[in-house]
Amino acid sequence: MNTLNSILVAIDFSTGSRAALEQAARIARLQGAKLNVLHVVDEAALSALARSHGSDYDLEVSKSTAGTSAAIQRWLENIPLPTCCQIHIVIGNPLHEILEQIRKLEADLLVAGIAGAGNTPTGAGSVSRKLARKAPCRVLLVRADHSHPFRRVVAGIDFSEISREVVAAARRIAIKDGAAIDFLHVWQDPWTALPYSAPFGEIGMPNMITTTPEQRDHFIKNLRTELHDFVSEAAQGIQSSEVLHEAMNYGNGIAAHAEEVKADLIIVGHKGRTNLRYVLLGSTAERLLTKLPCSMLVVKPATEV
Repeated sequence: MNTLNSILVAIDFSTGSRAALEQAARIARLQGAKLNVLHVVDEAALSALARSHGSDYDLEVSKSTAGTSAAIQRWLENIPLPTCCQIHIVIGNPLHEILEQIRKLEADLLVAGIAGAGNTPTGAGSVSRKLARKAPCRVLLVRADHSHPFRRVVAGIDFSEISREVVAAARRIAIKDGAAIDFLHVWQDPWTALPYSAPFGEIGMPNMITTTPEQRDHFIKNLRTELHDFVSEAAQGIQSSEVLHEAMNYGNGIAAHAEEVKADLIIVGHKGRTNLRYVLLGSTAERLLTKLPCSMLVVKPATEV
């Protein structure tokens, strides 16, 4: 994890957000960072509750705020907290308010559960996905069973500028947690990935392109050299491997490797090599969000943080 000053953890009292809180507190202690614990009371739910009870809205706000404060204090009782920890309870739309608090508190890292109160069985919950897309800082989505240090980390490398931030984050986690890092590059066979241009401008089937075993071996050798050169400096003094994985798309390839090695954290960049400004989240991270096998850290470019 890059050096952090302010961490925001969003909780909704689900099992997932409990793990997120414990993980955020652990990271804050390691980094000497300030920890901000946030719960958003859903304004729409409060209004509905007031109408159903025939009670005053402000009274329901007061009761909910007091109950939330007491519940958070109970959650914090058995969690070792950093020296600086502050609780925030706000009323409004959860997604909007979390994003507002990131900016207000100048958070370097947002931590949330992969699945919140909705208890999504696979992949990230709807709010978690939107936070990963829209948050102006790094986002760590935590599995419900993972409040302990990271031990096996898969860092997705596509040789883009944001991949340098991914490598830096992986190195810091290796140092802080004693984690083993797989610097992973998922690649597609370019002879089948690119369309074949036939005479007269027609586009033929991709499998019409052929290559020799020697060409393929040379291509893989160059990829291996490029990956080694890209991560060699960061890999010094830590336990790491350089891995090439062939797959038809990057997200599925990263997920497959993470499952194979039983990784507990995947690190990916917010935007990859294309860096399309109209894409809210790169396609690799998008695919991973739908089928996360473990916790995931989404790294943002420094210009966006």
